[in-house]
Amino acid sequence: MKPINILMLSASLSLTGTHRILHDLVSGLDHQKFNISIAFKPEFSGPGNDLLASFSDQGFSVYALGGQKLFGMQGFLQLYQVIRRNKIDIIHCWDDLVIIARFLKLFTRCHVIESHGNPVMSKGSLSYYLLNKLSSILLDGVIFQSEGIMKSYENTKVIFLKRIKKSVIHNCINAKTINKTTYNRSEIKKRFGVDDRTIVLTNIGYFNEQKAQELLIQSIKIVVDRILQVKLIIVGWGPLENKLRELVKTLKIEDNVIFAGKRQHEEVFEILSITDLFVLSSLWEGFGLVIGEAMAMGKPVVATETDGSQVLVVENETGLLVPPGDPRALAAAIISLIRDPERRAKMGELGRIRVTTLFSPEKFIQAHESFYTKILNRGTDKNGTK
Repeated sequence: MKPINILMLSASLSLTGTHRILHDLVSGLDHQKFNISIAFKPEFSGPGNDLLASFSDQGFSVYALGGQKLFGMQGFLQLYQVIRRNKIDIIHCWDDLVIIARFLKLFTRCHVIESHGNPVMSKGSLSYYLLNKLSSILLDGVIFQSEGIMKSYENTKVIFLKRIKKSVIHNCINAKTINKTTYNRSEIKKRFGVDDRTIVLTNIGYFNEQKAQELLIQSIKIVVDRILQVKLIIVGWGPLENKLRELVKTLKIEDNVIFAGKRQHEEVFEILSITDLFVLSSLWEGFGLVIGEAMAMGKPVVATETDGSQVLVVENETGLLVPPGDPRALAAAIISLIRDPERRAKMGELGRIRVTTLFSPEKFIQAHESFYTKILNRGTDKNGTK
């Protein structure tokens, strides 16, 4: 039986959660059954392409589509050539490039599916809304990372879902791999200027409106006014970095906030190893991969109550959930756990058990492989021909 040819299509290949999930997926698929290639747009402005080297090192065919515009004609024609040359059966899209893939379906024999990792926050301009809505008729399938995201798409009706194959597939957390490494916590703490008496809070994320680190910094000011020996390590990068740094100066908490910058995956886990409490301040979150990774390392969590965090965090069991956009509530939850180390330890252990049991890579990979097969079977008649 010949392998199924799948093209993963994404504007960028960054260290953000969406692309790390893409990386986990293509690395774990049965390569005897699925032949994977990847297409992206290196000239398009975005969070970067740090994962490109890893994809290439694993032997995947990676195609760079030209043009700075997301929907440029150059990239459209190149993508068409890639599809025809590689006899692609399924294009799996991870962002707005799906619109190009939908139209290319008219000229090729491929199926088109897309993954959604965030709820609908905006329908966009009227022209974009109409283009997205009408072209979604050409979709074959949609994967949602949580039930809440699927409901968001059903309620807003931004795409036609009635005749589309749908599935909710939660992201995976490779807890076994994460916990294989032994960290020199004393050396790592020394590197960040942290002593054993200091409570370490960690936040990881792209510096944008969604992650709302501005609200987190405001909450840390409240925490520091009550508990002096606290340091927040913010891991990430993005367009709002200067604004966040200025806010830290304005609030006069420079000694309590460390901007750790963009870090490779292994370095992130080093920082998590010295973390006492993981904090996520997002206004919306489809899954919250970093929450799961922190839980896999036995860390308790304080997070805003989003679709994604509710999938991972069990309130008062593995962490605390607070309303989005409320720095005082966030600060109160942080303070309550700082003052209760036994509770933190219990939450961390229960969190480790939860992600190991419910969000294994094996379940994640099997669900995708099954979905791909169902998509192809829907396009095959009783005689076995497309």
